[in-house]
Amino acid sequence: MNPTNDTPSPSNPNSMNRRDFIAAATTAGFVAAAAVANAQPAAAPQAQPAAAANARNGPGIKANSQTFNTVITKLKEGKQIFSNTIMQPDLEAAKKACEGQDFIWIEMQHSRLTWRETENLIKVIVEAGCIPFVRVPGAFEGDIQKACDAGALGIIIPMVDAVEEAQNAVKFAKWPIGHRDNPNAKPWGHRSSGGGQFTALYGPGYQTNANNNILIMIQIENPEGVGLINTILEEVQGIDIVMVASNDFGWQAGDRDGDATYNAREKLVREAVLAHGKILAGPSSWQDRPGYRLFQGTRSATNTGYDATGNRIPDAPATKK
Repeated sequence: MNPTNDTPSPSNPNSMNRRDFIAAATTAGFVAAAAVANAQPAAAPQAQPAAAANARNGPGIKANSQTFNTVITKLKEGKQIFSNTIMQPDLEAAKKACEGQDFIWIEMQHSRLTWRETENLIKVIVEAGCIPFVRVPGAFEGDIQKACDAGALGIIIPMVDAVEEAQNAVKFAKWPIGHRDNPNAKPWGHRSSGGGQFTALYGPGYQTNANNNILIMIQIENPEGVGLINTILEEVQGIDIVMVASNDFGWQAGDRDGDATYNAREKLVREAVLAHGKILAGPSSWQDRPGYRLFQGTRSATNTGYDATGNRIPDAPATKK
């Protein structure tokens, strides 16, 4: 059939005018429209384009309609957010570390964890009702991709001192537009589609809801990063959290918390982050400092977690509840 006439053909009562043909082709696809025009019985299953779309995209869960990252919910409620840090593959210890915490910081920058071990840790953490964040070694596609595929809902990028590093954090953690009828939340990135345990952890709505559930945290740890903080936040869409990494913040500059130079840099970062409407993060010993909302460490922490030489130290006895 040639869909150029505006009226049905008298010799073929099943023929379509041009207007109806275009409408059918738009909603059901050219093949379905042609089949209807020729009255072929096989065209009947194509008469429900919505069902066909759902078959392609799972159960039809609306894009951007689900929040399975409870850290986001708690932040919207105005709560402070606390964590435990894991550096070992002990699954029982990971399960216990979740008790009373909002998220778990899985350390892959300075630990020797493998990606298989991290994937197993994430599964245990999610099953325990906690949210897994992963500090990757750097803003590299392979590391960010693996962390997301394993089910991380927080990506932590250390030592950010270039705009490109912040851009890569978003680029590789966020999926692109997705299906044309069911797009992902912006900002869109270039995370590729592949295997992982994310659907098993978060359900069939994960793919169209991942972009607005994965939080991006960048760490400012050296004077170069301090100098670029306003530029980064102005130029890079999709940064959710900025952390003043208290130990390296002084270690990289030759001073320490309390020095006038340290305090001046901290003030610059703090004011920039809050002015741009981002979440300000730090060690949990800073929980009483104005503006800080998310912390590495438990609510009862009384130190930054590191001594003056950069080695981790245990928390002092709890003084807060």
